[in-house]
Amino acid sequence: MNKYKVLIVDDHEIVREGLKSLLGLEDNIESVGEASSCMECLTLMENQKFDVVLMDIKMPGVDGIESTRLVKEKYPKTKVILLTNYDDEAFVLGGLKVGADAYVLKDVRTGDLVNIVNNVLMNKFYVDPGIAGKIIERLSDSVFAKASLPPTRPHFSQRELQMLEYLVKGMSNKEMANKAHLSIDTIKAHIRNIYKKMDVTSRAKAVRKAIEDGVICLPR
Repeated sequence: MNKYKVLIVDDHEIVREGLKSLLGLEDNIESVGEASSCMECLTLMENQKFDVVLMDIKMPGVDGIESTRLVKEKYPKTKVILLTNYDDEAFVLGGLKVGADAYVLKDVRTGDLVNIVNNVLMNKFYVDPGIAGKIIERLSDSVFAKASLPPTRPHFSQRELQMLEYLVKGMSNKEMANKAHLSIDTIKAHIRNIYKKMDVTSRAKAVRKAIEDGVICLPR
């Protein structure tokens, strides 16, 4: 029997612990890791291989859709299941657009979630039935579909997302350099790239746009 490694990414410890206990009972799951943020997830994945990532969407800092995009770009064989409370079409379409392998609502039954994980591992795609019908209905109307698609986000690198998260926290260039162990000149270069990609000219505008576009989520 093949053994798989799963990573749970959610800012709520009680959710992580519950999922960890549930999945830890499965014979084909070798280990279950956990991360409380998207950046922590990406850092863990630099040093450890995971077969499946259960990803929340709205967490303080970089959102789950941006993190999913980076995971799929850097580790294309890793399956990503978006596990969230949000059934808004924009989130669903945004998740599918960046390559998520499944979109599941958190009210899913325990046994069903285990089956979804196993099916995704067998390269099967899944969208929660509660929202699949709405998505198909929207996409069937070409005019509405064009209007309802989420706006195209700038293509940020992992390091740029880290800097953007620091900007939202109000950190100075020196604080960012110390935190990321980079030179101030490197920090400035990253910020210039962020401004260019977002078509803004100041920190305040970059922060506002990042929050408005949902790239960075504020603490709940």
